[in-house]
Amino acid sequence: MMHFNNSALDGELFGELREAGILTPEVIDRIDALMERPETGTLNNFLLAGADLVPEKTWLTWLIRRHGCHRFGRVSLHDEMLGWRRDGPALDGNLPYRRATDGSVFVAVLRPDLKEGAVKGWPMSRLMWAAASLRELSDLHAAWRRGG
Repeated sequence: MMHFNNSALDGELFGELREAGILTPEVIDRIDALMERPETGTLNNFLLAGADLVPEKTWLTWLIRRHGCHRFGRVSLHDEMLGWRRDGPALDGNLPYRRATDGSVFVAVLRPDLKEGAVKGWPMSRLMWAAASLRELSDLHAAWRRGG
């Protein structure tokens, strides 16, 4: 298992994910092997690498019940959000992906522990914390990097 670059921050959420049964020893080992067992890295990269290994239902249920997120349907990047794109994904991993008709912004949550700092500097009125699967988050991060 790799060491996290920011062990204090990443380690706490990693522990919560293990306690919740989302990251089992088998899943952890499979993700680590998929990443070719790096020495160091981030929890965000670890989770996104495991997008196809972490059970979707378990992940979504945890985001909804434990962290107050809502499932608004499938998550994908909408063109109106591209103007907010910075140099790559936000460091915290949470990304805005759609604007609602009332001006609210849907933010896909990868790191519920970092929700409040997720969108500093982005012009919005109200945030809607969206439960997204890790596959959706992985695809969203790839689209964000590509610019659409």
